[in-house]
Amino acid sequence: MTVRSKRRALRATAAAILIVAVGAAALVAIGNGADDDADSQGESSLSTTLISQRDLTEYTEISGTLDYEGTVTLTARSNGVLMHLAGEGTVVRQGEQLYLVVYEPTDEDTARVLAEVASAQDGLSTASDNLSEAMSGPSDAEAATARAAVTEAIEERDHLLEPPSTADLNSAQAAVAAASEALEALGNPTAADLAAARVEVANAEAALTTLKTGASQAEIDSARAAVQTASEALATLNAGASQAEIDTATAARRAARERLRDELQYSDNEVEIDLARAELLTAEEHLADLLAGPTQAEIDDAESTVLTAQEALAELLAGPTQAEIDDAESKVLTAQERLELLENPTDVRFEQARADLATARESLADLVDGASAAELESADAAVLAAEQALADLLAEPSAEELSALESSLASAEAALRSAQADAAAYAETYRPLFVMYGGIPAYRNMTVGLEGADVAQLEANLAELGFGDDEAFEVDGIFDLHTAAAVRSWQEHTDQHVDGTVSTADVLFTAGPVQIGSWGQGVEVGQDSEVGATLAPLTVIETPGGGGMATTQRVIASLPLSDRDLISVGIAVNVELPDDTDVAGSVTAINPTPALDAQSGENTVEVTILLTEPASPVWIGATVTVEVTETLIRDALVVPATALLALVEGGYAVEVLDEDGTTRLVGIETGLFVDGDVEVASGELAAGMHVVVPR
Repeated sequence: MTVRSKRRALRATAAAILIVAVGAAALVAIGNGADDDADSQGESSLSTTLISQRDLTEYTEISGTLDYEGTVTLTARSNGVLMHLAGEGTVVRQGEQLYLVVYEPTDEDTARVLAEVASAQDGLSTASDNLSEAMSGPSDAEAATARAAVTEAIEERDHLLEPPSTADLNSAQAAVAAASEALEALGNPTAADLAAARVEVANAEAALTTLKTGASQAEIDSARAAVQTASEALATLNAGASQAEIDTATAARRAARERLRDELQYSDNEVEIDLARAELLTAEEHLADLLAGPTQAEIDDAESTVLTAQEALAELLAGPTQAEIDDAESKVLTAQERLELLENPTDVRFEQARADLATARESLADLVDGASAAELESADAAVLAAEQALADLLAEPSAEELSALESSLASAEAALRSAQADAAAYAETYRPLFVMYGGIPAYRNMTVGLEGADVAQLEANLAELGFGDDEAFEVDGIFDLHTAAAVRSWQEHTDQHVDGTVSTADVLFTAGPVQIGSWGQGVEVGQDSEVGATLAPLTVIETPGGGGMATTQRVIASLPLSDRDLISVGIAVNVELPDDTDVAGSVTAINPTPALDAQSGENTVEVTILLTEPASPVWIGATVTVEVTETLIRDALVVPATALLALVEGGYAVEVLDEDGTTRLVGIETGLFVDGDVEVASGELAAGMHVVVPR
């Protein structure tokens, strides 16, 4: 039943009471004019109650389940052997450690991260070159080439506009004359043409004879030597590096690592540190090359060389193929046919000569007529394109273009720093994971030069943990040298590798303190762990706010849809625990979509209540009672509904007992009826007055 229907029912009940009381009211009205002594005797038997001035409230109870608001799944941030795990049920707070792994990178891991560093360095070099080129402008050679292109395009256009020169006309006329002479001379070839054709036939026949004779012994010996040389080269490539070479390279890498570690721990000379990093990088690359051996491409190339040499030897030993003989014979035949055409020209040859003459005459006519409109339009377009290209080359870059190039450079620098941080992390042995507070996940390695909301979140945690003592340190979202100093201080205090960089494997940002659930199957000290493996659920038990910590304990309850208007977001409620203790709470959410309760058959809405203070953890998961009190009217004059009298002339009244023992009827206006009480209004009534009620 809804609140409104409850109120209507109360009004109906009150009306029934009033109707029954009509006769009594009339008798009271008549009796007021009778004998005073009789009144006094009757009044001594009256039942009265006080008029109160209070809030009219309505009350209901619903049941729900006590739980925490949110959980986080803890996954492994790095590979290695688990050396420490916080105990199940432990509450881990800001700056405290969740787990510790020991990790020794493989040669493949090292080679991979070094390749990523090299790629990032290439990207930085490209971005830097692009910005430098934009700021310095084109080189003299580039400008000269662009100007030459403009000049050439203008000359081509001017050439089309100008009438043909005498030299051009003479050349075209000479071409016509030459074609005419070739046509006329076709039937009578010169002695030189015949001699050249006969030489071509002789050469083709000689080549055919040589091919059929086969390879000489010298050619075969040379081919065998080539096979031997290629085979030896392949064997050397397959043999790879010797163990001595690998041992030497391994020792060099170990020495370089030790030097870099010493420089990072005991020296603040950036030049020496950079030299140590470069030495380690060179040693790592040399060892990786030795361990990797020849690439498949190199082996394939060497094997291809051997195969080619073997095929060449086989061809020499096998002699010419039928296809080669056929080709040589075809060349002889072609040369003979050409000679035959010179000695006895065919009709086809005459037709070709006539076509050549027609083409030469057309070229001469085009030259005399000049360029067409389409040719001139194309030439003008070529000039405009060349001039625009020159203007673009010489133009200063816009502010937007420079900004974009600078952003690309900054991004490339950040990528390099991140890759270098990854490389440094892969050299670390001990990797603890610490809890810090915040809503932004650790999605990138944070180091000097980066900025953003995640950096500001890290700085806020460092400050709260007491590692921002430097006066120049600010929580400003910029990872500068002062932030790096605070990070180093934190790393020293927590026995981490000290490098001033925070990687994604170092911190887990949570909304507040977390309680560790059950560690997953196989997750125990001494076992291997891989990145991304699920370790345990973490329950956020508090969140920071208002200068302190607030519990995340909540109650999820089902409220009958008919009582929906009793509750609203923000109202205070009381939560009764199974041991009858009470905890305050407030409604934080109401699901707008009703759901059918299978047990009661009623439609309900889900209500979320957040506790003001935490209850004992032993009650997590238990069923609790939520007491909801709604204030309908504040500071109202209230009497029992049974005190109302219906007047004959209409309306309502109450019978007031005055201090002298007499009674009188006071007309009133009724307001809200709630749980047997009614709000009344009258200028003659006040709190503390007595009104008559039925016995």
